[in-house]
Amino acid sequence: MTSPTAVRWRSDNRLTAAWVRAENAWQRAVAPRTSGLPNLLVLVGFPVVALLVVVVLVTLGISGNSSGVYWQSFGSGGADPDLLAGRPQGIRSDEWLVQSSWILSQIREGFPVVNQSFPGGMDATIQNDLPTWDWSSVFRPHVVGFLFLPLDQGMAVRWWLPVLAALVAAYVFAVTVMPRRPATAGALAVALCLSPMIQWWFLPTTIWPVAWAFTGLTAVLWAFRSTRRWPAIVAAAATGYLTVTMVMSIYVPYMVPAAVVLVAVAVGFLVERLRTPGVPWRRTLLRLVPLAVAAVGAVAVIGIWALTRLDTIKAVLGTVYPGQRLELTGATSVEALGALFSGPFQRSLQYGAVGGISVNQSEAAAPLMIVVFLVPALLWILVSAARRRRVDWPVLATGAVLVVLFAFLLVPHWDALAHLLLLDRSTDARLRLAFDLLGLVAVALVAARLDEGRVRVPWGPASYGPVLVLVTAGFVYIGLRIGQSNVLGASHAWRIVVVLLAVGVLLVARRWIAPGAVLLLAAAVVVGGGVNPLYRGVFDLATQTTAGRAVTKIVDREPDAHWVGIGGYVPTAMLLETGAHSYNGVQTYPPEEMWHEIDPSGRYEQIWNRLANVNWVDGDGDPKLALPVRDQIQVSFDGCSTFAQENVQYVLADQRVTDQCLTPVREVTQGAESLWIYRVERR
Repeated sequence: MTSPTAVRWRSDNRLTAAWVRAENAWQRAVAPRTSGLPNLLVLVGFPVVALLVVVVLVTLGISGNSSGVYWQSFGSGGADPDLLAGRPQGIRSDEWLVQSSWILSQIREGFPVVNQSFPGGMDATIQNDLPTWDWSSVFRPHVVGFLFLPLDQGMAVRWWLPVLAALVAAYVFAVTVMPRRPATAGALAVALCLSPMIQWWFLPTTIWPVAWAFTGLTAVLWAFRSTRRWPAIVAAAATGYLTVTMVMSIYVPYMVPAAVVLVAVAVGFLVERLRTPGVPWRRTLLRLVPLAVAAVGAVAVIGIWALTRLDTIKAVLGTVYPGQRLELTGATSVEALGALFSGPFQRSLQYGAVGGISVNQSEAAAPLMIVVFLVPALLWILVSAARRRRVDWPVLATGAVLVVLFAFLLVPHWDALAHLLLLDRSTDARLRLAFDLLGLVAVALVAARLDEGRVRVPWGPASYGPVLVLVTAGFVYIGLRIGQSNVLGASHAWRIVVVLLAVGVLLVARRWIAPGAVLLLAAAVVVGGGVNPLYRGVFDLATQTTAGRAVTKIVDREPDAHWVGIGGYVPTAMLLETGAHSYNGVQTYPPEEMWHEIDPSGRYEQIWNRLANVNWVDGDGDPKLALPVRDQIQVSFDGCSTFAQENVQYVLADQRVTDQCLTPVREVTQGAESLWIYRVERR
């Protein structure tokens, strides 16, 4: 008779054997090529899954746009039937009010190169990343969907394609550095894309730099490691293409942190290659020829693009704001430093709490600062390499760029060098993106070094990372507590995030990389997941509101009529989305004809010569301009003024306007919103 102990022993042996077989099968499946690069299954597995998810979302017309904000004004009661999850974010007005309204304006006009919504027109190939029938759209793949697909699917393409590119680029870079860890690479890529720095600034112009940076780093590594030419050529071509895509977005503050990380870490990889015994430096430089050719090609395309719209670019650069705005070194305050490390507390932003961090959620958005918490492990790796009379150049480059970033934020009086490095062309809030990118780089490098078996981080140095997590969280907590911030009461999830970060960093440093990456992903889910809603389609004011349909009828009947919208954001957005020619909307640069009509003497040029939202209020006499904030131009309107009499035919207002030169055409009430349409009568 078999004893219970023997039965358990045999059962344990079978489980152990099954585990060993599974582990061996996994290791065979993820075994890298002889070059050290990941095999084809590892390389494409995660991207294919991500692509399939995006295809489904695009087919269903589901995106994360916040145009559902309009339901609060025009909804017929109850929940918005198109809101599938989450809630629209009013603070994301750059997305749902500005860019979405201009996109709908482009659709109404047939995707022209010059949009005629403003008198005199605006170059749509520069402004707000719009779809056009222009050759430059080849380098704006996220807007091409509008040219060939229905609106809902076009918006979904625009929403998901840039983040898919960033997700795949981050994954491919990570799995190139640690080819046996595709699951870890996938977790890190998703965690990066869930960062508050991406979620609260979720626009193609802010996401393409992320995709570009990691594609460029991958191209450098493939150039050195690939035994065949075509992978390096493909990666170089992708980098060149994304360079053009990113530059055409013209949003420099997000390009700078991506460029700083790309250049610094790429130099680290290059020096490492050049210092490798037995590797001729000429051969190394020759391997970079595809990247050099791609760079030259990108510069040529950008040059042609710039030269063919030089007047527009001059107008943009000649604005008072942002113009050629430069930041000073060492300008970060103690409060701003606390905001930089406020990542664990960022869940509160989803409930509208920003007190003590910044003025709004977007400006308050902060990375989880994983790279800082891994500094002890990185230093140990550097010291261990030095003991072997080696320099770990990529790790050193990561640390060096980290030092430079903190120096720019905290150390004054080196503005000339910072200008040379382009750091002063970003801002305190936007430069934080670099820490997110460095976080993924740091985890990948630590994992790769530990997997090589040449170094092991002892418990002592590994525990310093969690200590940094606790110290920085305590610093932020004390500051918020002293300032009686509403952030602490809005959500208590920060306690969970601190634990996840502390344990995750410890596990990574001790070479439990996959569990550590999962915990870091969980922390990112808590602070960044749910920022943007899941929304079916787009709330179109021209077709889904009674007032919009009324304005559209007039526009169709009198296409050359000029309008002014008085009041809040609804009249401005509605005029844009209906295709009306109006004096309302966000201008990237001031249309010369429009402002000559409004301010013929140029008296208010310092106010209107800027990137800003142009909005109108009821007033008396000739237009008077005010600047409530630096990107909001407020203009007064009087229907009997010379300007109105000579240039304006209709007014759309969200309030009753008493003006002897305005005749009511129609009053419309839908949901909680009332709108009035007036005709300007000639005296």
